[in-house]
Amino acid sequence: MAGQDDGARRIGENVRAARTFRGMSLTAVAGLVGRSKGWLSKVENGQARLERRSDIRALAEALQVSAADLLGEPTPAIRPRERAYGDVIRLRETLFDTSLDNPPDMPVRPLPALVELVNGPIRERRRAADDAHLSAVLPPALAELHVHAATGDEQQRITALRLLVDLCMSAGHVLRHLEQVDLAWIAADRAERAARLLDDPVMIGAAAVTQALARPSASMSRPLRDAEQTARRIQGEISDDRTGLEVYGMLLLFSALARQLENDQQGASELLAEAAVVADRLGEQPADSSGEGWQSFGPSNVGLWRASLMVEAGQPEAALKAAGEVDMQSLPRRTRKASLAIEQARALAMLDQDESAVRQIRRAEKLSATTVHNNPMVRELVADLHNRAAGRELRGLAWRMNLA
Repeated sequence: MAGQDDGARRIGENVRAARTFRGMSLTAVAGLVGRSKGWLSKVENGQARLERRSDIRALAEALQVSAADLLGEPTPAIRPRERAYGDVIRLRETLFDTSLDNPPDMPVRPLPALVELVNGPIRERRRAADDAHLSAVLPPALAELHVHAATGDEQQRITALRLLVDLCMSAGHVLRHLEQVDLAWIAADRAERAARLLDDPVMIGAAAVTQALARPSASMSRPLRDAEQTARRIQGEISDDRTGLEVYGMLLLFSALARQLENDQQGASELLAEAAVVADRLGEQPADSSGEGWQSFGPSNVGLWRASLMVEAGQPEAALKAAGEVDMQSLPRRTRKASLAIEQARALAMLDQDESAVRQIRRAEKLSATTVHNNPMVRELVADLHNRAAGRELRGLAWRMNLA
């Protein structure tokens, strides 16, 4: 059965464990986060779910722990129970055993062959959310690119470093889906080092996005806090370069999330609107051999973020409206399509439309099982729905997620 270890706990149980360890009363913690004692008691007892990342962040700060501690991340780097989830071991060994200062002593494929691999099979597997394939093909490619970056001529070095930024982001995605937060951070740090060696503002911005993605989105991590500053720093460097504008747009979206986590809804709306202007200027990336756009940035992806931020703001009706306006076919990656369905499920659950919420989670699961099974927010939602309702689909979903 896929999912977390049998000992995995709901977020509320982790909150209670942290509160008990700190020796704090329900009243004290509730006061620090601006909530009632009754609400916090229900959260700890599994009678109310934590729906918003901002609440998780506030509880983490009050209890002096990280959001990852409350979310139950990371899990040990062990082989997943199902091969379809991918193999963490090879990625871990590659990240531990290679560096830009000391590349591995190994035979390597010509750099053009690696470029072709990244632009062909790896791109297609990313679109299909095929973590099993990616976890097999990324480790040797990453190791070989380290060699080219260290031993090639100037142009080869630049090409290898740019590819490393891209593939480290892919590795971070796979590792986050497999709940390996610490390993995802190592991959993101490797991307940042490669970008610094390039001395390219756009690549440095791309690495900053990679670092923001590597940490739980409920954490106000430094890359997330600094996203707006990073965006402003590269704003004057990007000109009309499409990739530069896409990186800039993604940084604006993360800046909007940071503002929302700080309960600055006005600031979040302004940054989201700015990202939408950039996306409208670029349009959707054509789904052809030329690529998919950096991180799928475009009007549809901005619409997905709008729906997510509306959920975070506690506005489920607005979230569903925003989600309904997204052109699903313009989201090239299955993980992005799954994320849209997840945000719809969260909004529907806020409106007590449980059956519809379950259907959306099942839709997301069919698109990308790892995106659903290993997402702490989704796990919390499914556990809560399972406590409140019955039904074959829900029971099967909870069983596959190791919650029942």
